[in-house]
Amino acid sequence: MNKPWGLTHGLLLVPLVGASDSLMGALVLWLAWALILFCQGLAMGLVRQRLTAGQRLLAAIVLAATLTTCTGLIIQAWTLELYRSLSLYLGWIALSCVALEHAGFFVEARWPGRLRLAGVFGLLMISLGTLRELIDSGLPLASLAPGGFILLGLLLAARQAWTAAKSPSTTEETPRP
Repeated sequence: MNKPWGLTHGLLLVPLVGASDSLMGALVLWLAWALILFCQGLAMGLVRQRLTAGQRLLAAIVLAATLTTCTGLIIQAWTLELYRSLSLYLGWIALSCVALEHAGFFVEARWPGRLRLAGVFGLLMISLGTLRELIDSGLPLASLAPGGFILLGLLLAARQAWTAAKSPSTTEETPRP
């Protein structure tokens, strides 16, 4: 189990904080990420067995770049203003696809893990986008990256407190004489 999962999950932090300044931007970027990730896994699954390790990396890079470029063109044709705010983060999607491919995320049959990653990322994107949009009118810091980090930290702390409160203590106290 020597795979860099911290790196691949860390790459999701940049679009999470940067593109979640509005609910629409967060939703569109999450949908683009899920679509690109699904297509990347499907296409690489078709050609992976026929390629060597070096060819696999090159194919993953070219495929991720192609998918993100096509998705960017679709978003640009749909709404130019949204594309301007999200165009930087589409490249991060390609980078995360290549990192996930290199880590073997698509190789094994891990549909529950893939769906969980997409669900958690989507939930965080939508939650952060909604909170930042609501708080933005009263607190301008919320629309900036530091405000996104602060809100993300508060959301993760709330989740940790919620799960700690729900789970009963597994250690039993032994009576002492």
